[in-house]
Amino acid sequence: MRSRQFAFALAVPVVLFAASLAGFPAAARAQSATAQSSSSTKPVKGRFIVLHMLYNSIQVQAIANEREIHTFAYSDQIRDKMQKLFDAGGYQYGDKVEIWYQPGGDVALKIKGRPSKPI
Repeated sequence: MRSRQFAFALAVPVVLFAASLAGFPAAARAQSATAQSSSSTKPVKGRFIVLHMLYNSIQVQAIANEREIHTFAYSDQIRDKMQKLFDAGGYQYGDKVEIWYQPGGDVALKIKGRPSKPI
C-alpha cells in the first residue's frame, strides 16, 4: 500500500512537469512572433543627457523624467563611429543627445549630439 502511495506521489509532479514542457514550444513561438513584430515597428527618438559613455554602450538620463535612466548598447551600424568618438574623448557628463531606438529595446540605432571637449 505504501509503495503505491509513494509511486503516486512521485508520478504527479512528473506528469505536471511533462505537461508544462509540452506547452513550452507554443509559448516560445509566441514570443518569437512578438519579437519579430516589435522589430518591424518604427524607431523612437528620445532626448537624453549623457551620464557616462563607455566603449560599447552609453548611459543616459531622460530629459523629461530625471528618474528614467537607460543604458544603450550600440547597433552594428554605429558601433565603429561611436568607438572612434570614444577614442577622441567621447560624450561627457551633461552632454545632450538624441537617440533612436526600438520601443522597449536597449540598442541605440542612431545617436546625434555634439560632444563637449574632454576635461
